[in-house]
Amino acid sequence: MAEKYEVVKAWHGVSVGDVVVLEGVHPALKSHVRKMSGAVLAELVPATPEASTDNKARKAIITARLDELGIEYKGNLGADRLAELLPDGELEKLFPTTE
Repeated sequence: MAEKYEVVKAWHGVSVGDVVVLEGVHPALKSHVRKMSGAVLAELVPATPEASTDNKARKAIITARLDELGIEYKGNLGADRLAELLPDGELEKLFPTTE
C-alpha cells in the first residue's frame, strides 16, 4: 500500500516540503523523507495563505517601477532586496502607510 511521505532533504526534481506517495522507501531515500501520519495527513493549510501572493504582487509593483526608472536589477532578488534599489522616497510612494 502506498504511503505519504514529506520530503525533508531535496533531491533532483523534488523540493523540501513536497509530499510524495511511495510504495516503499529505498534505503538511499530513507534519510530524505519523513512518514506522514495522524493529524499531519489531514489537509495541510498554510498559516498565511495570502502572504505568498501579496509578496509576489509587491515584487511585481517594485520591479515595474525599477523598469520605469531604468534601474538594472536581478530578477531572482526578493521584494525587500529590490526595494533597497529604489531611490529614497519611492517605496513610500508605491506603498503609502495609513497611520
